[in-house]
Amino acid sequence: MPRLAVFLLLMACSGYPDLGPSPSATARADYPRLIPLTPIVDGAKSGWLADPTQSRDLVARAQRLRARALAMRASAVSPADKARMRAAVARHSR
Repeated sequence: MPRLAVFLLLMACSGYPDLGPSPSATARADYPRLIPLTPIVDGAKSGWLADPTQSRDLVARAQRLRARALAMRASAVSPADKARMRAAVARHSR
């Protein structure tokens, strides 16, 4: 226990490492290029992307996700199994 206390005291004396970028590197960095949002919003409203391959891929992915959601909504327990479980609960709750 005394070793742990000494170790913790020594760790408390150390400083934090500087992990961020230097202020001079941040000052020299270029600003991101700004682009208008109108073409992006118009493309989103139309539902199609500029690249037809991407558009087809997204439509196919959406269809797969809808099918997966439908399958997840379906009951995982068959009606026969539900009846068997209800009968077992009724037997054991007497």
